[in-house]
Amino acid sequence: MTQSYAEYLKNIFSSARPFPTASMEITLLEQAQFRHHRREVDLFHQLAHIFDWRLHRDYDKALGEGYTLIVTDTQKSILWVSHRFLSMTGYRPEEAIGQTPYFLQGPNTNPEAIRRLSKELQEAAYKHRIRPIREQLINYRKDGEPYLCNIEIDPIWSQQGELTHFIAVEKEV
Repeated sequence: MTQSYAEYLKNIFSSARPFPTASMEITLLEQAQFRHHRREVDLFHQLAHIFDWRLHRDYDKALGEGYTLIVTDTQKSILWVSHRFLSMTGYRPEEAIGQTPYFLQGPNTNPEAIRRLSKELQEAAYKHRIRPIREQLINYRKDGEPYLCNIEIDPIWSQQGELTHFIAVEKEV
């Protein structure tokens, strides 16, 4: 398991390093995190360009604010997840890609909420829905631990008006 930023800082400041060394390590870590975030945003923009998406939300801002993004096709098969998916769920991107988000659900996931969500997703194409579909669900991490998640799913339309994907913007409560 990777070390959290807070744990990293605690280790730096609890060790007997001189201040300039610790300061340099923090700066280098922040620069690495920024570059990683920039690459993720660039990849997201490449997807938007390839699929000719007409976007109605600032996904760069959502990524910067720590939200998890999940891109699915219209059959709800996961095509891409942001790097925060790992810290929220414990699953690496390659473990999620090709699955549906339902693999995160478990015994305490509200079946009525799932029915509402499924119905809204199915109706999105017919209603040419642009606004997000909102739900709060109990999902499960890879280790079986439940977590409460606020989910907003945006139907994504191409410039030609075709529903092509869904983008879930998620945050653990």
